[in-house]
Amino acid sequence: MTASSPHPSVLIVDDSPGVLLTMHRLLSPHVSVQMASSAHAALEALTSDTALVLSDVQMPGMDGLELARRLREGRPELGVVLMSGIVEDSLRRQARELGVLDVMRKPLQSAVLLSSLQGWLNGGLDETMATLKEDGDDGLLPSTPVLQAPELSFQAAQACVGGINLLPGVLSSCVFGEQGELIAGSAQLPAQLGAYLGFLCSTSASLSMHLGGQQPMQAVQIEFGDRVLVVCPFGAGVMTALVQDTPAASGVKSWMRTRAGGLDPRSLH
Repeated sequence: MTASSPHPSVLIVDDSPGVLLTMHRLLSPHVSVQMASSAHAALEALTSDTALVLSDVQMPGMDGLELARRLREGRPELGVVLMSGIVEDSLRRQARELGVLDVMRKPLQSAVLLSSLQGWLNGGLDETMATLKEDGDDGLLPSTPVLQAPELSFQAAQACVGGINLLPGVLSSCVFGEQGELIAGSAQLPAQLGAYLGFLCSTSASLSMHLGGQQPMQAVQIEFGDRVLVVCPFGAGVMTALVQDTPAASGVKSWMRTRAGGLDPRSLH
């Protein structure tokens, strides 16, 4: 049996991998974060430790309001907060009828979200967050919108891609920003790959916590027949390389980890 997390557990529900990734990075230092890409997946992801559900409203299939309705029937004690780009009076009225704690407008302001979490979780955030609030300093928690694109320069990304492409066995490589946008790289890899790779990194980082790991996730390697995809966090984004075989992928992964570990934060701006 898995031991309970020392932090309150928040389940984030959104069909956008970029939103899930950004929310995970913002909240994971302070709460245990669960993620689901649909309302149906959210119902399956619920555990006894889940203290709050933070869900998008507009999603394919079951929407956020229906999810709130089902949660009220099955887990009436569980707090639910909805997120939407358009917050109309009718939405707020329906949310109140379902006992929803709040409806927040996208893009979310991280300072507002973190402050609100203190109330929703009855002050259950960690001591570090409480200290940051008292000092009036967000520290590593930016006051910019949660969905704002990162400041990863083309020069830093292009230098990384140039180095990867010189390695034996590399077929193509790319660097993607925090929201999955292509910063630099080969046209052989589709631009929409970035959001899914970011989600992959975020999910892998969450697995480390559940497996009792004390070190951050450093790289992910996925084998597809005679091709290997290597993914590594790079500043606020990710770098990835498509490699021709598994032996070559080992050297590429080592290079990428070294590059990411020695990254000067100033080169991101």
